[in-house]
Amino acid sequence: MSNHETLLDRFLKYVKIDTQAVHDMPQMPSSKGQLELAKIVIEDLKQAGVQDIKLTDDGYLLGTIPSNIPEDNPAYGKVPVVGFLSHFDTAAECSGNNVKPQVIKNYNGKTITYPDNSEIFLTTEDDLHLKDCIGHTIITASGKTLLGADDKAGIAAIVEMSHRFRDHPEKLHGKIRIVIIPDEEIAVGAAKLNLKEFGADVAYTVDGEWLGEIDVESFNGFKGKVSVQGVAAFPGYGKGVYLNATKVLSNFVSLMSEKHWPENCEARQSIWWVDGFKGEVDKAEMTIFLRSFDLEDIEEHKKLLNNIKETLLQKYAKAKIDIAIESSYKNYKYELDKDKRIVEYAEDAVKRAGVNPHQSSIRGGNDSCHLCFAGLLSTNVFAGFRKMHSLKEWTSFQVIEKSAEVITELACVWAEKTMCGKRCAHIVHS
Repeated sequence: MSNHETLLDRFLKYVKIDTQAVHDMPQMPSSKGQLELAKIVIEDLKQAGVQDIKLTDDGYLLGTIPSNIPEDNPAYGKVPVVGFLSHFDTAAECSGNNVKPQVIKNYNGKTITYPDNSEIFLTTEDDLHLKDCIGHTIITASGKTLLGADDKAGIAAIVEMSHRFRDHPEKLHGKIRIVIIPDEEIAVGAAKLNLKEFGADVAYTVDGEWLGEIDVESFNGFKGKVSVQGVAAFPGYGKGVYLNATKVLSNFVSLMSEKHWPENCEARQSIWWVDGFKGEVDKAEMTIFLRSFDLEDIEEHKKLLNNIKETLLQKYAKAKIDIAIESSYKNYKYELDKDKRIVEYAEDAVKRAGVNPHQSSIRGGNDSCHLCFAGLLSTNVFAGFRKMHSLKEWTSFQVIEKSAEVITELACVWAEKTMCGKRCAHIVHS
């Protein structure tokens, strides 16, 4: 068992640091609070005996838990290096400034209110998982900010795992590499991670949502810009000349089918949405996001957008409209399927923690998307948070604790399977 107060105190300490990511910043990390949090986590990792701790200039925190397998053990030197990842930043879309966590011990199943926002509340009808948390310690923010359990719960779980291995040397494991990355929420962090420096053979991101979850599939994520060039002229004498680019771009948005917007979609339905709309008379632009499990749907969405462009060019002959879309991340299922053991061992670890594992297809992306396509097979396991990226975000301390237990067991499973000769097929050791 962990020291409840220590783990809880660490988590509360982490969420109070503003690490909100910022789009389109020239530097990494995109917000200075991420480096502030990194320095705090470094001290916690040092206390756990983590070695080779390094904080890079661009905000990647790395560390090592050395293997404790004896030299006379058949698995000595043969266990794949297992990596665990989480991220410092919180969502760019919701404030992370001045987070004031609310701790509700022994939750009784009643409506949860937020002390700084009387307009929102949380019920078991709002989130069915609350019903499973009666008696738990529930943590929310105050109603003015997100909580930041995504993914500071993951950081807390990894730090707790480190303490457990320090306190329980009888639990055999191979070499473990830890990395906590910046700017995951804006799809930058894992894409720029130096995998050679990380040095893992297999990896697990600790950034999944709820108890028992193992993510085995993600959206394909695309991001683009739609820009319009209009014609500026003095409005009083603008007849036949003036063309307002902001009006044209607003028309573009109005022609995007409602059925594909996030508020109307679920399960395996694809989505699109708009962000960062800005416009003047002569020029206007917006950022557009496309998400789908299947690349065929992405191509269909691109065709729909081009059809909108052609429709508007017929209506506004003087306009110039440009659409540029590129991939941010891809569905990692097909890479992950190359080695079933990545998921199988995670399921074993979840069961050892007394939890029922369930495979999930996430309607979003995570660092495993980038890692798999960069050649490091990885999947995502639960950290323990709900209603992320919102003012209602909440977590259960007991679920974070289970996350720590699962990843501790996961490192042990890899060692035990190696001792049994069941090594990961794609790994070759010299």
